[in-house]
Amino acid sequence: MLALKPRALSLVARVRPATGLHPQVVAGGDQTEETRRNKPDFDFIVAHNLYKVSGLAAAFSAGDALSFPADSLEIKGNWVRVEKLKDFNGFTGTPADAEKLYHVNSAVNPKTGQKETFALVAIHVISKLVPNWTWATFEHKDNPGRCDVLGCADSFGAQQSFVPPQSPIESTGTNAPIHYADCAKTPALLALFAKAKIDPAYMNYCLKGSQTDFTDATGLVNRVGNSVTEAGFVPYASCMSCHSRAAFDTTGHATTFAGFDTTSIAEPTTTGNAPIGPPRAEWFYSPGGNPPQSPMLAHQDNLVRFALAADFVWSIPFCAIDDTANPPQQASRFCGGK
Repeated sequence: MLALKPRALSLVARVRPATGLHPQVVAGGDQTEETRRNKPDFDFIVAHNLYKVSGLAAAFSAGDALSFPADSLEIKGNWVRVEKLKDFNGFTGTPADAEKLYHVNSAVNPKTGQKETFALVAIHVISKLVPNWTWATFEHKDNPGRCDVLGCADSFGAQQSFVPPQSPIESTGTNAPIHYADCAKTPALLALFAKAKIDPAYMNYCLKGSQTDFTDATGLVNRVGNSVTEAGFVPYASCMSCHSRAAFDTTGHATTFAGFDTTSIAEPTTTGNAPIGPPRAEWFYSPGGNPPQSPMLAHQDNLVRFALAADFVWSIPFCAIDDTANPPQQASRFCGGK
């Protein structure tokens, strides 16, 4: 059983096959989010001193692009307290029923000393097998609004490769969230599940979508958004676009708050309040401190780098301990879940 901890980086560890994912729980919270990384991913952070601000400053001075090893893997999980599942999605079963339908695990609340049990409702998985990582997001089949806005796409594991989004009003006559049909698995995926011998409850999770590039072959931006992890901004969610903004400056501090940029609302490639599509040079370069609309068109000698990309990993700028402060400061409040 895992004791509760306040910061994601302090929880870095290999996921143990015998017990699976464990929730990181904020005392008193009914929903929580955590990120885990495998050992190659963790070792890269440690070897390059990327867990402290002085190490980030040194990396910026060196100027070399960060690139995690190809076998790096990161997983983000979203959990709901079992007794609150009814409020979340209408679940009316017992805790024992929940253990059959969800991957369930527990943690000890350090304030009360009590064990708290949570159900996994959403999972993000990224792998560095390709330079810009591969991105996939999964949801429990009973998540309300699971395929809203963007639909659900799975060309390998689901018998129905694409489930189109529906309007709650058109489908139910109200604004009540839609509960989409289960994602029946293909024989190929069933064979993989049988070989892996994993928790049978994972049969109840569906691939919402995956991403390997910022745009398709026609230039349309690729969007992927989880109804839980990206709740509230699914229409303008793109895993790659958001994470491409993860960066730090010459002092080793983050240069932006997540993937959001409310100053860009009027720009053509922006929907809502988050830029989508490929990264922009003005996020990293400035000619004389006054970046033009397209600084990548400026003469190379005029460009000044003010941010170094963190290879799509938000925990690099957000979870570094500030060892340059006196006294040293813990990771920023944005570290949790990164």
